Amino acid sequence: MPVPILAVSSSSGVLSDPSVLFTGIVILAIGLNWLAVRSGIPSILLYLLTGFLAGPVLGILNPDELLGDLLLPLVSLAVGVILFEGGLSLRLREIKGHARVIWLLVTVGVLVTWAVSYVAALLFTDLSPGLALLLGAILVVSGPTVIGPLLSHVRPDRPVGPILKWESILVDPIGVLLAVVTFDVLLIGAGTSAASVAGQVGLFLLVGVAVGLILGYGLIVALRRHWVPEQLLSLVGVGTALIGFVTANSLVAEAGLLATPTLGMVLANHRRVSTEQILHFSETIRVLLIGVLFIVLSARIGSDQLGLIGAGAVGILAALVLVGRPLAAMVSTLGTTLSWRHRVLIGTVAPRGIVAASIASVFALELEAEGLAGAEQLTPLVFAVIVGTVVIYGLGMAPVARALGLAKRRQEGVLIIGAGRLERVIGAALVEQDFPVLLATTNRRDEYRARMDGLETHYGNVLIEDVDLELDLSGIGRVLSLTPNDDVNTLAATRFAGIFGRAQTYQLAPGRVPAGIDSSATTHLAGRLLFDSEASYERLSKLVRGGATIRNTSITPEFTVADFRAINLEAVPLFVVKPNRRLVVMTAGDGDPYRTIAEGDTILALLV
Repeated sequence: MPVPILAVSSSSGVLSDPSVLFTGIVILAIGLNWLAVRSGIPSILLYLLTGFLAGPVLGILNPDELLGDLLLPLVSLAVGVILFEGGLSLRLREIKGHARVIWLLVTVGVLVTWAVSYVAALLFTDLSPGLALLLGAILVVSGPTVIGPLLSHVRPDRPVGPILKWESILVDPIGVLLAVVTFDVLLIGAGTSAASVAGQVGLFLLVGVAVGLILGYGLIVALRRHWVPEQLLSLVGVGTALIGFVTANSLVAEAGLLATPTLGMVLANHRRVSTEQILHFSETIRVLLIGVLFIVLSARIGSDQLGLIGAGAVGILAALVLVGRPLAAMVSTLGTTLSWRHRVLIGTVAPRGIVAASIASVFALELEAEGLAGAEQLTPLVFAVIVGTVVIYGLGMAPVARALGLAKRRQEGVLIIGAGRLERVIGAALVEQDFPVLLATTNRRDEYRARMDGLETHYGNVLIEDVDLELDLSGIGRVLSLTPNDDVNTLAATRFAGIFGRAQTYQLAPGRVPAGIDSSATTHLAGRLLFDSEASYERLSKLVRGGATIRNTSITPEFTVADFRAINLEAVPLFVVKPNRRLVVMTAGDGDPYRTIAEGDTILALLV
């Protein structure tokens, strides 16, 4: 009989099928990231807990059996891509005047952190001095995998955000360099002279930077001469990063971790080349890779290694959080223009991420193979510190930033594109309800009138590439495109969807298009349709010119939604303010706009 091509797997065989396991890991990574966004729980914490459950607890996932010898190379490549994406976000303009702080954090601050973690490892564990020094080198890294989500969630005032982002990306290759040198010189015995160490450090820096620069400018030439088809731009960008990572690593161990962020920085800071498409694609890959990597690496920790996590890990964690980070921040920010509040906040944020986990896994395997006593403690100690710092900083950064007055409790503010009469009326109504409002316009007269009305304004083009560096978005959580130009509204919504997300990006309904003119440019909108399908700029402006005003009405047992509707038949509901001070923007296409309004809510409506 012919052998059937497909067969139904047994229940026990399903979980041993590599395709099922791979699919499960990817789906888990996506689902956990969604849960993190919805719940506010740090995503990395969810990844780690899931990996622990799937690996040592339930025994469902064994990454070493699943991937074999490919595991660690694949982890290294993934980290290289993540750092490339981080480099693409490093724009020199955002750290203007604060480069010295970043330089000190990744040099003096790293040395302070290394020293504190080394002493803590000696005091709280039985590691040898060599292993304690290696552990300290591993723990100096932070990484964009944890800092990025934190900054997106908290949105601290400038310049804290850019400083922490730059530090997190630049400190990774520096920490890896320290770990590699320590590993070679102190543990493997590759050489002990100062000249040998200096040569290794210099070669690492030279190769990493040179490879990144050469490939970066080579890719810029290719893009400027249009050698790369538009549909392949993202793939060519990531492919170049992989080539740079492998090339640098083949010349000097781990130099690829410096080459990829260097490549990204070169592309990000060349004004005549747009990297937005590459960045968006890389961001998608990054989110997926971070989830997969943390699940896989945490699943590798055996139950016997979990038993090694005890008072030693707690002592190291306490030393890093209470002594290492505050001391490093204090020393690195002395004599700078930063206020004491900024310095305190920088001193309370330093979570560890995927680079620490990956290099700890690599070195632990090699050291255990060499039979070095205590090497088995490296991985569980590092993962314990990762979990601890993610929990402490993930849950603590927002309250600290708010207590220092450097972040808003909620991002309920509104960015309004346009500053004409209609935009000013809507902005003033929101300000009256104590919501932060920023009006952005290229019309100098409108901007002046808005300022005279007491509104915060920004004069400039919101469609430029670095618009997020020009605007102060502290406390701002959504954008309303309200200009009379439908195409500008669509372009602005498209531009800000990457910052606020499409769920918080809104634009007015397009106006009437003259007969014979193609309206497709305005019907495929980038933002959610504001208020109702008939609420075009022309119609709302006509109502305002005719004397309509925005009034707020509280819904009570004595005055219900039905009463409001009966009295205000021609009202255009704009916003609803919930009792917890959450702002709800009314949108078209959601059915009856009044259906979600309940007792205790306040309706902001345009009343004739």
